[in-house]
Amino acid sequence: MKKSRGTWTISILGLLCFIAIWELVARWLGPTKLPSPLTVFSGFVSTFNYSLRISIQGGGEGGFKPHIFYTLQRTLTGSFAGIAIGIGVGLAMGWSRRLRMAIELPLEAIRTIPPLVLIPFFLMWFGRGPRAQFSILALYCFFMLTINTLEAINNVRPSRLNFALTLGASRGQIFRTVVLPSIVPELTGGIRVAIGTSWGIQVVAELMGTPWGIGKVFELSRALQALDLIIIGIMWITILAVITDLAFLSLAKYITRWAPRVS
Repeated sequence: MKKSRGTWTISILGLLCFIAIWELVARWLGPTKLPSPLTVFSGFVSTFNYSLRISIQGGGEGGFKPHIFYTLQRTLTGSFAGIAIGIGVGLAMGWSRRLRMAIELPLEAIRTIPPLVLIPFFLMWFGRGPRAQFSILALYCFFMLTINTLEAINNVRPSRLNFALTLGASRGQIFRTVVLPSIVPELTGGIRVAIGTSWGIQVVAELMGTPWGIGKVFELSRALQALDLIIIGIMWITILAVITDLAFLSLAKYITRWAPRVS
């Protein structure tokens, strides 16, 4: 649903109020405890290609740029791998009742473990590098999409299944032509949540030790007490997460263009 002019005006006013409150709090606390919006916004542009403070701490000569692309690549590859495997396993469990009975309980038990608790194990198993980050992201998204796929299959309307049966459709035909199209809209929400949460998990994994990434910048900034660099890093994570979500949402709307929309 498109925003009206009045809605955009309210949104802009809300953003301006937030910046004004930020400025007031920054003046009250002082620049060492909270940098002003002007300091952060000017640094947001200047530190993209080069930052002396990042460089002298061993973060490279490229400013935020190499760290942004590192986090972007690792987040997308790990999360999409886990999403693909999770959907595949969920579909297999939805097809085979025996397979579901065999592995559903262990999956539910492991899924309750917070993903951040597992990060030290992956660091010990795979070292402080991309493999550990890829594994924890893939595992988290795998569990989320496996359960989400099973729930989507359970929520398929029985009337659709019964109608296909009355037309003489086989079990395989029902699964391909009724179940799969019916679960796509519901899977969209699960995929968006998984990708959105993956950004935070990736940054935390980078904080545990990695040569690149926005989490690495956070670690270097903490040593320098450079709060402006930390805020700039948070802004970059937010921008990347929003762009990724909007891109996937546009793709999902195109794929599910046949589904009715609520205006």
